[in-house]
Amino acid sequence: MKRTLLLFCFFGSFFYARSQSYFGFRDDNYAGIQSVLFNPSAIVDSKYRADVTISSVSATGQNDLYGVNFAEIFDGNYDLDTDAKKNFKTNNRGNFNVDILGPSFMMNITPEHSIGLFTRVRSITNAVDVNGQLIDEVNKDIDASNSFTITGGNPNGVTNSWAEIGASYGTILLDHDVHFIKAGITLKYLIAGVNGYINGSDLSVAFNKNDAAPALSTYSSTGTLRTSASYDYENGKDPKFDMTSAGVGVDLGFTYEYRTNCHTCIGNRYKLKAAIAVTDIGKLNYKNAIENTYNLTGSVTQNDIDDSDDIFEFFNDNYTKISSRKGVKANLPTALHTNFDWNIDNKFYLNLSTDFGLVDAKKINGTAIANSVSFTPRYETRQFSFYVPVTYMQYSGTQIGAGFRAGPLFVGSGTLFSNLFSDTSKGCNVYVGLKLPIYQNYN
Repeated sequence: MKRTLLLFCFFGSFFYARSQSYFGFRDDNYAGIQSVLFNPSAIVDSKYRADVTISSVSATGQNDLYGVNFAEIFDGNYDLDTDAKKNFKTNNRGNFNVDILGPSFMMNITPEHSIGLFTRVRSITNAVDVNGQLIDEVNKDIDASNSFTITGGNPNGVTNSWAEIGASYGTILLDHDVHFIKAGITLKYLIAGVNGYINGSDLSVAFNKNDAAPALSTYSSTGTLRTSASYDYENGKDPKFDMTSAGVGVDLGFTYEYRTNCHTCIGNRYKLKAAIAVTDIGKLNYKNAIENTYNLTGSVTQNDIDDSDDIFEFFNDNYTKISSRKGVKANLPTALHTNFDWNIDNKFYLNLSTDFGLVDAKKINGTAIANSVSFTPRYETRQFSFYVPVTYMQYSGTQIGAGFRAGPLFVGSGTLFSNLFSDTSKGCNVYVGLKLPIYQNYN
């Protein structure tokens, strides 16, 4: 096996995911069911009589260690070791998220009541407090390495994937003169997928290179490491969704609109809109997950690493297991979302939205999001919208993107311009979707 096995042994995956998706598009008044994912109150008093989503997907990644040139990456000759700009810290962090929305719909029952149903698959992986210098050293080819001693500290890595079947309901609470308030709730049945985590305590690793026989170079370590996986890795089982484990999730949301544009008509009615929601309240129960804790005090050679088939075999063969248990719970990435939308002049809007994680990313098996703030100018009509989100992402800094909606198709990226024109990009986001919109009888 490669030296990256050791990297994973001590620090897990160096990416962690966030729940933010569909930058720019989700704030569109014609986003439909996609906006409901962030605030269930968006389902009622919609621009649609009904919205049927065939499918959509969004993926987001970011980190604070490597800054890369995406144009060179796609050329195929990019070497992360030598070409990337690096920012070494003792607590480097990063993220990766995939959010897939399957067949889904929302519709009005009456003008004051709306419902929706969606299917969704999500995958979140997160790692924090990772020593970036150790990552860099271990990523190098052994022939190019030098001896080193590095304190790893207390890294925490989590990966969690699951499927959702969600049912949403929204209603109007107040419709009086210029003031309008609506509320919504989403209940989600969760089907457990694959869960795993690695949590280190007081870790350190020293590499002593053997120039004459690199395969006999040694890695000496101290500290303890807690690992868990939701599948039977010790008996060689492959990761798969655990249909016997499940959970329940809840989203809650409210929206207030100040309607001075035309409170007697039905079209673009609000001048200002303020919304707040808490999403992903709940947990998944992985009944078959196995957690092991290892004492990592000892030494291994490069040969020991190369001869191991997987990281769990490597742990069992080379370190002392000090405890073991079956069954773990994984929280959902509970988050607070706010949204402020200003209708400047009919078709032009300015939007400010925020996402704040309510789960500590340092928590063992704690699925958490990274905070973000987005400012988005938007041009919006019934058939077409265009938006340019400017987003501050907690781990990758400020990102500038663009996206559009044209009838049933929407495509965008929260990092498009940053990735095109920066040679030190630390984040990437793309999304695409197809829906069958059935509009209200007004523009």
